[in-house]
Amino acid sequence: MSALLSSAIDRETGREWVEHELSKKEYSDTDLTPLEQLGQWLSDIWDSIVSGALNSNSPWLILIVVVALAAIVALIVWRVRRVGLRKTSLPLSAFDPVVASPEPGPWRNSARAAAQRGDMTTAVIDSARAIFAVLSQKQIVTLDSASTASELSRTAGGELPEHRRELTRVANVFNDLLFGEDHAQTSAAALQTTYDEFRAFDETLSALVPRHRSAVAS
Repeated sequence: MSALLSSAIDRETGREWVEHELSKKEYSDTDLTPLEQLGQWLSDIWDSIVSGALNSNSPWLILIVVVALAAIVALIVWRVRRVGLRKTSLPLSAFDPVVASPEPGPWRNSARAAAQRGDMTTAVIDSARAIFAVLSQKQIVTLDSASTASELSRTAGGELPEHRRELTRVANVFNDLLFGEDHAQTSAAALQTTYDEFRAFDETLSALVPRHRSAVAS
């Protein structure tokens, strides 16, 4: 009997049988990662729910499915926007009043008042705003709707290469305090040091001679 089977099954036929067997879904599923298997499982469940809702002709069930789908889409959009809108690419004018009030004096006063009441986060943020206002006042940068803190620091760093490191730090601290999730862990002593550093840098920039707008690359 075994001799008869061996003669009936040649090498090519055997290979085709093996390929056919391995092509079955239960084998291909084992090649998926755990995350892919979870996604496929959730997709199968969702397909069955939608199919059941459509086949039942129940308006309430269809409404529930539509609401659930809208909630999932909203959650995905929120998550993508939360991750995608990086703090370094958000236009300064979209969130910051320094664009509408580009005078350094009020921001210095606001920073000083915040420091006196112990709100060092606001003190540092407003001292950074005062620096941005000084850069605009000296016609080194232009505060417009396309401005970002990082872009302003790069533009100013190109005009003031000797202060490029300080300018980059101002932008990074400003972004971190406004948008960073871990800024609450920054100690009051560290914020006080940064505030003193920014005030000294403000004085340095304020001593610069204003430039002609036409000579500055915006």
